[in-house]
Amino acid sequence: MYICKTGIVLLLIRIGQCQDLPIPTSQDISGTALSMFFIFFFLGIGSFMKEINKKLKIPFSPMLFVLGLFFGFYWDSLGIIGQSCKKVSEIEPIGVLLIFLPTLIYESGYNFDWHLFKRLFAQTTILAFPCVIILSTLLQLSVKVILNYGDDYFTWESAFMFGAMLSCTDTVAVLALLKESGAQKKFQSLIEGESLLNDGACVMLFQISYGIVRGRSASAFDVGSLFFTLCVGGTLIGLVFGMACVYWIRKIANDEILILNITIVSAFLVYFISENVDFGVHISGVLGLVSLSLFMAAFGRSRISHEADHALREFWEYVVFASEVIIFILGGIIAGIRVFKDESEITQLDFYKMIALWWCLMGCRFISIAVFYPWLKKLGYGLSWSQILVLTYGGLRGSIGIAFALIVAKDESLPTKWRDIILFHMSGIAVCTLVVNGTTLSLLIKLLGLSTQSDIREKIYSNFLTKLNEEIEYECKKNNELKYLKEADVEYVKTLSGYKVYQSDCNKIIDKLAKHEKAQKEIQMKNIHQPLMDEEEDQELDQNLLTEIRRIFLMALKGIYMEQFESNQCSPDTIILLTESANLDLDNDKEPMNSWEFLQSQFSERYINLLFYMKDRFLIGILARNHLFSYIYTIYDAVSVYIEAITILKEEASHYHFSQNLLLEILNEVEDNKKSAVSYLEGYLEVSFPEISRELHTKKAAFEILEFEKSVLKNNLQSGQLNDKEFLRMKRNIDKKMKNLNDLNPPWQMPSLVDILTQHELFKSLSQSNILKLLEGSREDSFGRDQLIFKEGDRANEICIITRGAGNEFSDRSKIRERRTLNEVTPIYMLVAPSIRYQTSLVADCVINATFIKIQHMQTIMKQIPEFEEAIWRTSIPLLCRVYSDHLKPLCNLKMNQITEVVSKSVFQKIKKNQLIRFEQGGILLKGTLCEGKESIQEASSEDEDALKSQEEEKDSTQRDALCLISPTSSPLRARTGIIVLLFKQYQLLEQYNQLNQNINEGGKFSNRRSSKSDLQKRSLTVIH
Repeated sequence: MYICKTGIVLLLIRIGQCQDLPIPTSQDISGTALSMFFIFFFLGIGSFMKEINKKLKIPFSPMLFVLGLFFGFYWDSLGIIGQSCKKVSEIEPIGVLLIFLPTLIYESGYNFDWHLFKRLFAQTTILAFPCVIILSTLLQLSVKVILNYGDDYFTWESAFMFGAMLSCTDTVAVLALLKESGAQKKFQSLIEGESLLNDGACVMLFQISYGIVRGRSASAFDVGSLFFTLCVGGTLIGLVFGMACVYWIRKIANDEILILNITIVSAFLVYFISENVDFGVHISGVLGLVSLSLFMAAFGRSRISHEADHALREFWEYVVFASEVIIFILGGIIAGIRVFKDESEITQLDFYKMIALWWCLMGCRFISIAVFYPWLKKLGYGLSWSQILVLTYGGLRGSIGIAFALIVAKDESLPTKWRDIILFHMSGIAVCTLVVNGTTLSLLIKLLGLSTQSDIREKIYSNFLTKLNEEIEYECKKNNELKYLKEADVEYVKTLSGYKVYQSDCNKIIDKLAKHEKAQKEIQMKNIHQPLMDEEEDQELDQNLLTEIRRIFLMALKGIYMEQFESNQCSPDTIILLTESANLDLDNDKEPMNSWEFLQSQFSERYINLLFYMKDRFLIGILARNHLFSYIYTIYDAVSVYIEAITILKEEASHYHFSQNLLLEILNEVEDNKKSAVSYLEGYLEVSFPEISRELHTKKAAFEILEFEKSVLKNNLQSGQLNDKEFLRMKRNIDKKMKNLNDLNPPWQMPSLVDILTQHELFKSLSQSNILKLLEGSREDSFGRDQLIFKEGDRANEICIITRGAGNEFSDRSKIRERRTLNEVTPIYMLVAPSIRYQTSLVADCVINATFIKIQHMQTIMKQIPEFEEAIWRTSIPLLCRVYSDHLKPLCNLKMNQITEVVSKSVFQKIKKNQLIRFEQGGILLKGTLCEGKESIQEASSEDEDALKSQEEEKDSTQRDALCLISPTSSPLRARTGIIVLLFKQYQLLEQYNQLNQNINEGGKFSNRRSSKSDLQKRSLTVIH
């Protein structure tokens, strides 16, 4: 404190000693300082004007331009402010383009909806190129014929160049006005796209015609080739920079500053290199910027993290605001100083001609658009005559056209009179369009009905306001119960929170809708077909409401997709695909949701089969494997996120307050799409690509943990348990892990067959050595869709284990219709069946990899290991019931899962020859033969063998052969050979299942009976236990 006081005293003494020093004037301030003062002073003025715009709803851009005119006209009376205006007005015109064009065009393209751009591309291309050429030609005729300028002012070539300059619309001004007027989103996008491409077309036409005016000879071929190289060269350099930026951004671990720097550098470098570096051909910097920004919008934004994208948007939003302020004020200042202030050869007649030119400009623009109306109304989202009028009237001209005029005005090689008249007319047209058209465009849009909301939308909004007020009332009641808020004035709180304003707005909407409905009824009362019209109108109202509800659901679905992406639960390619599917449904919102059809159309099984074929080839195999993994990963990711998002959407549907019938219809549409997606996921992806499923789940789980770690870090930073240094270090580590996880491309590797069999339930009783013996002589093979793997009636030497894919097993003679999926052994019944030929066929319904094992090897292992044999028998019985259905009634009448349950609750047993066995609860003779026996379970003595043989010959009529169902009996049966049987523990369970199935088949409502299926099962299980 003492040092500060001493310093202040010494400073005051020094100032007192320097009273005679000269005070610097504005003439002594450097040009750089004046330029810096100009920028920050007028940015402050721009903030003030923005507040006026909010309060008075006066269009922002025209206000800035008029303010610039004022400062330009009175610059010599405004001291240092005027000096800064004069200094900045002397900027090189090329500098204006170099500073502001990259900023404005890149921001506009980057924030453009890529789906809308694709849908509107044909329309915007027509408006930006053919329409501009026709408009330039019509303006050329207007200048020469209607305004009657002679060759001492305008030659035909210079008149065309002037027409190209006048054709250049101002993107910023137009979009700002459209947003303020509430024009429809699709129409805004059309004008934005047209303005974006319009700049490129006008710049190219200006460059070509300006060269011709300066004396460069050029044939029609030269002009055409130059136009072609400008278009193609600019587009290509923008795409090259875009791909480089996307690749670089992918390698960055969530560094907002670095990503922001890349976007700024790329935008300015593309424009500078295109316009100034000699490639041997001319390249358009504007089209380079357009292609760069659109490429980043389509493929770059999804590679940027949520935090970085938010920072990026905030930065570019401010840069565009600052550019808008400076460029319009600067345009007004230049017009005020050079046209209305400096001495020129402009006469009063030229002012009248300028007004006439303004009218000619609107008429010519209308004609140039109307010529292409037959195509414009069919392409994209269509175009109406009302929209054409807005396109015509809203074609504002701004500082870009003035920059062209300044380039001409500073060219000393051209006549002074002509340079002055071009600058005068260009500035005058900018003033007229910005001040007159700009301030009245909103009124025109409202008069033409392009900003009005439908009655349905108004009803939904009024319902929202009502619900919001109910929530406010509930919160007020809650606050009133709190200790430190119960003394608050509730009514005043409602006033301060906007409760009464919302209530008033809601009442206005209700009154408006009531008046509209009353007016419609009065009109209908005059019609003799009143009942029919009422019915038709109700149907139309329901359809409109259904469309609006569908749009709300689709917008909510897009929001869920973005939430999944921001939490790293889906890849960049996935979010592009899912968003596109929702956008297509929004384009066809009058039709039922059908996003799954689009998604499935993006998944080519032929392409997958081709990559599978190539992945084991020399050299190209590595690329094919990587691309195959990436391609299938994206498919799997998209389908799983799609299903999850629809599930979340259905859960949130309870918060929507709509008609239950209409809501149910939308939910049915959603459910139909979900069922198709689930069927594709479970029936194709999971069985065909199990390694992808495992990797996807692993990555998602890892991302969830990393997101959790980030939230823990933030909480601990706020609670003071971590300091800033520790937080930043750990956050950088997490970001790096996320980046590495995104880049993770695991090897395309399936688990070995030994590992598969070791973990398989059927083979768990086998040791690894037994499994290796089992696989001796095995072979692997692959099959495409609809390819036959084994055929019914062929000799059975092998069974197969499906290691990838799925197929359908069926028989023309039996009732077998089963789907065989991953790791299933089929046809397993051939290991125990009496036949040596396949009883079924197996056909692949997708790519299948299978390992074939010899039946003889399996049967050898079965004889050595009883547990393995029992497992084979138990697994085979449900299929044997289908193949040998005549022998196994009524067990064969049960469903497969019911047979499996009966088998699991039965006893597997081997009986030696001549032993007696009782089937008190029934069972199945699996192998061998049985006949009637004695009341003894003792094994027959060797002395009685001859007698038994004679008895066997006499009792063939009572013999039971293999695969025979034996009903419960108290009489013993004797094994004529060594046999294998399955003894039921509770025969009643089989009967109950059989009765249940009969009731269902008869169409009876089993739920009305005393005992439901679950009750029967419970009672059966109770009896068994």
